[in-house]
Amino acid sequence: MHTPPYGGSDPTVPQPAHTTVPQPPAAATRPVTAVPRPPGQVSQQQSPARIGPYEVFQLLGEGGMGRVFLARSPGSRLVALKVIRPEYAEASNFRGRFRREAESARRVSGFFTPPVLDADADAPQPWLATAYVPAPSLHDVVRSFGVLPEPALRALGAGLAEALLAIHDTGIVHRDLKPGNVLVAEDGPRVIDFGISSAVDATQLTRTGAVMGTPGFMAPEQIVSSREAGPAADVFSLGCVLVFAATGRGPFGAGGTAEILYRAVHQQPQLDGVPQGLGQLIGSCLDKDPARRPPAASVLAALGAADPAALLTEGLREDLARREAHAAVLVAAPPVPMTSLAPPVGPLATAVPSGPSRRGFLWIAAAGTTVAAGAGAATLAGWRSKPDRTPDRDGGSAGTTGLPEPKVPAGPKPQWSAPLKKLESGQLRLLGDTLVHWDQGSAYAYDAATGEERWTGSLRAPSGVSGDPKWLGVHGSMLYAEAWGGERGYLFGVDAKGKQKFTHAVTRQGAGTRSADSVENVLSVAGSVTVVGTSGDDGYGVLAVDIDSGEVLWSRTVKGSDFQAYADGSLCFLQDNGTLRGLGLRSGTERWQVRDVIEPGAYPHLSTDGRTLLVTSTKVQAFRAADGERLWTAVNETTTISPARVRGERAYVYDGPGTVFALDIQSGEQVWHTASPVDLTTTGGAYDQGPAVSASVVAIATFAAGDVPGFVVLRALDGKPLWAHQPSGSRAGGKNDWLLQTSGSTLFAASETTLYAFRSDTP
Repeated sequence: MHTPPYGGSDPTVPQPAHTTVPQPPAAATRPVTAVPRPPGQVSQQQSPARIGPYEVFQLLGEGGMGRVFLARSPGSRLVALKVIRPEYAEASNFRGRFRREAESARRVSGFFTPPVLDADADAPQPWLATAYVPAPSLHDVVRSFGVLPEPALRALGAGLAEALLAIHDTGIVHRDLKPGNVLVAEDGPRVIDFGISSAVDATQLTRTGAVMGTPGFMAPEQIVSSREAGPAADVFSLGCVLVFAATGRGPFGAGGTAEILYRAVHQQPQLDGVPQGLGQLIGSCLDKDPARRPPAASVLAALGAADPAALLTEGLREDLARREAHAAVLVAAPPVPMTSLAPPVGPLATAVPSGPSRRGFLWIAAAGTTVAAGAGAATLAGWRSKPDRTPDRDGGSAGTTGLPEPKVPAGPKPQWSAPLKKLESGQLRLLGDTLVHWDQGSAYAYDAATGEERWTGSLRAPSGVSGDPKWLGVHGSMLYAEAWGGERGYLFGVDAKGKQKFTHAVTRQGAGTRSADSVENVLSVAGSVTVVGTSGDDGYGVLAVDIDSGEVLWSRTVKGSDFQAYADGSLCFLQDNGTLRGLGLRSGTERWQVRDVIEPGAYPHLSTDGRTLLVTSTKVQAFRAADGERLWTAVNETTTISPARVRGERAYVYDGPGTVFALDIQSGEQVWHTASPVDLTTTGGAYDQGPAVSASVVAIATFAAGDVPGFVVLRALDGKPLWAHQPSGSRAGGKNDWLLQTSGSTLFAASETTLYAFRSDTP
């Protein structure tokens, strides 16, 4: 199943696992890596109370194919429960394929694969249960504790090769072996997410150009034709995983999907940093010709005897101990009463009592173990509360229920609607009185008053630029774009009328470097200063550009791809690998720093009202902008919280379980909180813009019944749900999240196909 594994998030690559294979680039692609997008970590919709015989604790992860829950069997065994999305279940022949694949997976008996325990192909949404392994993913291990030395690499490779042997012996091909699908337990690695690949792949192949896998870890034959992916494709992926474990990057770099896939098919892997003793073996695994790759048995023999203990560092041992303690508390929790998941009808529809407080029990149970274990387990097992219950996000009691919330009234008729051009991962933003809809390849502008198309984005690029410019998005008063020319990296600006205002060469090839760094994204804009992220041969960086003159005011190297910057007033706030810094906006001089602000891999968002800086990840933290002093923490959870949107004296966020919060920026106190009447869309990724907020309303993208996207509108004053737009059938406009913007009393909403304007006056 191609979902974020329960061991942790996997932002190894910036794109979804299901991808349309692009044509090879016409021009030479830049030889540097793009700044990876933060992962679509967890959508975190409301968890059902039970799935089949299993009692559900928590949503662990979500991807394009389905969701993964932590659940408990009737015999008190923890399982990872993988639930397939309805669109796959409805596909022709899917259930039969799923049933056959699940039966094959249950025959896999290798030590390095968690056993498949149960499956139901006939459920409304088919599901598959595997033994739960309380261990982090290889991705998180490398990011948190560093790359692996040769003895650990040999232990890892031996375990993975033995796992592939067990999988291939039953006729299964994994098709998505990657760092996020490898758990690192105390007694060795575990390969997860095998067992339903063929069923899903067959479904995917009914879609034009779609293949199954993860860019950067897919074999060339899998990219060209997924039908040709046999056991040798998994060996290729094994080689990619070992390169990542040895170097912290994949053998074909990062960047856009087209670049990564093109390199995997046509270019040699980058093996710099791989131990010399393993270079030849890993290189043979990465041979372009599947016939020349060694089988898994030969890889295992070449690695020789390996000790799994070589994988364990002190930090990893502590991490595993915490996870084991959390799991022990969950196993001991009393069962939740059986609760129907059907909507209430008749007189019961308005009188549904809450269940017992699971969170309260876990805090009591934790007292008999350790405080750390109790805190983690209590939050892990917390469920969404009903609207009339006050959730205490710092560990207090909250009621539980498996029943859906009452529906909210339908919204008003739109003032106008206009067709949209089809874009891949399109975004929407107001640029003055113009709405700009863009993706990396195209940008279109629409009149905010009428929806009439105003202009199509076009750029005059300098000679020597490789490929087409890439649109980066709207910030401040400009639509930005970038291009790369080998010796220079360029930044472009287009105003609200579609006029190109500047072309600045902001990076240059330096002495001893093969090429200039490339501009990857615009991080923030304040006045005439634009802060951008770059990547190149030497890693990642941040630089500030005066867009009036084109002068690079300062540049700074950062430690990894997990960084954010936000500029406001005379300061630029930079989050770099868990350290928060306040920098002079035009000088780059460090004024203050605060360490250990976030856990590795949390991918926070930054926002400010000028006086208080908010860092939002799995909680909202506030720091004084002038000197970095910690002020308060609110909405402290274990799953990703949306970016905070600041308006006036309030900050608005929403969490995974479905509650929207209005926080007082100065004190952190909740002004109000409201459990959304429909499931919210919480990706936590680079494209999650958080709620759209005006003086009167707060609007948030949602998933309604059947995973049909829509949005809900709350009153900004007190959080009262006002209305929701939940189209059905042909009016749904696709399956991607709606894009929302507000201006005064107007709410702009874009589906995949149509742009709307609604009056958002409040009663």
